[in-house]
Amino acid sequence: MRALFWNLRCFGHDGRRRHLIEYMCDESIDVVAIQETMRTEFSLVELERLSRHLFAWHWLPSSGVTGHSGGILLGMKDATFEVGSMDRGSHFVSMDVSEHDMNFMWEIIVVYSPADHSRSTSFLAELHAKITSATLPVVVGGDFNLLRSAEEKSNSRVDFAEIRRFND
Repeated sequence: MRALFWNLRCFGHDGRRRHLIEYMCDESIDVVAIQETMRTEFSLVELERLSRHLFAWHWLPSSGVTGHSGGILLGMKDATFEVGSMDRGSHFVSMDVSEHDMNFMWEIIVVYSPADHSRSTSFLAELHAKITSATLPVVVGGDFNLLRSAEEKSNSRVDFAEIRRFND
């Protein structure tokens, strides 16, 4: 299984979308998780054009009034996975999946946290609630827009309480 997590920064940008299509083909991607799509919706035709394989798709619309921030797109290759339930919150999308070859069920959660850190507490609370309510093994990935340690910061203004909340 091969997975791609990518902050694309605008699904509508032709060059980025073309690069995504080429990468998915060249690397035989089974799971595609795109953050910051900046899209409020997708057509079935444009999603089908991303790969020569069939995918199950689920997305979270961007939060901007005109689609200029956020958004998540999650796709699972039909030949690799059987998709069960799907869910989404303010900052995540998820799918319960079963791998055809391994008869193993798990949940994938893709996040896009706001860069506005005044909303980080609500993001972390939502993610915590989602993970603690999971009944299957969980994989979480995406763009957290948070730091795990002070060493990741390029200046001396470090919010240690926020780092602790994220690591917890």
